[in-house]
Amino acid sequence: MMKQLPALSSFYVFLMNCGIHCSCEGKCFRSFHATKESAGAQDSNCDSLCLPEALMAPYKCENCRYNLHQCFVCGELGSSDESSNTEVFQCSAATCGHFYHPKCVAKLLQKDNEAEPQVLERKIAGGYPFICPAHKCAVCKQIENENVEDFQFAVCCRCPTSYHRKCLPRNIKFDDEGDNDAVTRAWNGLLPKSRALMYCKKHKIINGLGTPARRLKVRNILHSKRDQRSETPKNKKKADDDLPINFLMKKMNLNKKKDDDDDDLPINFQMKKMNLGG
Repeated sequence: MMKQLPALSSFYVFLMNCGIHCSCEGKCFRSFHATKESAGAQDSNCDSLCLPEALMAPYKCENCRYNLHQCFVCGELGSSDESSNTEVFQCSAATCGHFYHPKCVAKLLQKDNEAEPQVLERKIAGGYPFICPAHKCAVCKQIENENVEDFQFAVCCRCPTSYHRKCLPRNIKFDDEGDNDAVTRAWNGLLPKSRALMYCKKHKIINGLGTPARRLKVRNILHSKRDQRSETPKNKKKADDDLPINFLMKKMNLNKKKDDDDDDLPINFQMKKMNLGG
């Protein structure tokens, strides 16, 4: 029988090739390279916090100071301030630092039912507690048992995907498997409780970096939030740009028919319509 749901705090606390460094005392439970000289920072091409030694401890990251956290699904920043206009909500599992938009996490938790995500989204937005998908195996949907090797988790570092070791897809290769032609996506010995760290197949490994693209927003958070808001209207395509050509043609024909219909109206109605339109 599986034991009680474990926390995934260590998922945040450990960094690739570096052990534990400057740990945030806020609710995100993450750790960072404090300086470029930190062990492993240069090897992993890490953009460190560049903190002076005096500020390394105690330390609270900008996300936690300003209550602006990234959704672990879409990567966008959102307010996690529980007192006003909350946009992203934290997983209810003890010491889990994942935050989510209600819509993003509801789709994952209820993806087999088209109607349920909307109901769950409204509940989460209203403060309903939830356990994020990172705490169940993506294949068998069971929780972790850290005392049984087959049921220990391999956790993705880019999204809330976890697998039991026995359920891990065969095309996710470990660094110690000796297959020089395969892209390494999983590592042992970097997480406690005998967990494996991995990047699931949803994320493309970048040549020369050895990891998927890094999307963390941990510095200049207030500027990042403003930029995020300003980018939306500026980069948003016109609605018609995304329509298939047959829909565009149909729309053009409908508009033409509408113009033709106007020709049949009495002249006083046409003039009145023009004045209303102006």
